[in-house]
Amino acid sequence: MKEDVYLNPEGINQNTDIMVNPLIENKLPFKRARSEEARNIRKEALLKAAKEIFFENGYRNITIKDITDRARVSIGTFYIYFDNKISIYKSVLYEGILQLEVHLRNSVKALDPDKESAENLLIQLGKAYTQFYLQNPEYFDIIAVLNITEDELRENHSRISKEIHIKAREILRFIESIIRLGNQKKEFNIKNTGAAATGIWALLEGILILNERKNLTLLKQNLDELVLFSMKSYITGFKI
Repeated sequence: MKEDVYLNPEGINQNTDIMVNPLIENKLPFKRARSEEARNIRKEALLKAAKEIFFENGYRNITIKDITDRARVSIGTFYIYFDNKISIYKSVLYEGILQLEVHLRNSVKALDPDKESAENLLIQLGKAYTQFYLQNPEYFDIIAVLNITEDELRENHSRISKEIHIKAREILRFIESIIRLGNQKKEFNIKNTGAAATGIWALLEGILILNERKNLTLLKQNLDELVLFSMKSYITGFKI
């Protein structure tokens, strides 16, 4: 077997006692690496195509063939990586959440928590979330789950659903850690820091969804100004 040839340090196939050309043997790891690289390229092509087409046409209006045509791969290739349309949707969602987390953490990374107020740290997070939305509207559309129904979201036993849940909890815990810092520094007086963190996320998503639906334009509200005003007003309640 080929694996026996590759693992045999003497360069001899122990099943046949035929000498193996070491030049051919040395190419095996490279071939395997290229094969792995090709698989990653195909998967990334599918994810990129799905992200674009979900954003352009919504979830319900497309088929798996639409995705594979955009990615220029076969439908059979699709099923190597994903079980169905909802699984690739959730995979794109997870990818977006990962990028959002990095963006949020980087927004306060350079700030000294000993010198900065917890209020300012939270406001910076709010600004960073808004910036992420403006720079990545397709990800926000999917993260905010504007295109699929509650029934389709209800499934939570798959690996990707569990990973999404874990990552979302990590982002909330990150926000919560700043609120706890405010408690420690006597800035805030919050008993249920988890609920307070969830409230911030809900506040930001609510404003951004209103902007997505063009409601802020109708109401003549500036997005950045509204986010800042709303964050400050909400955080004021932490101090009571």
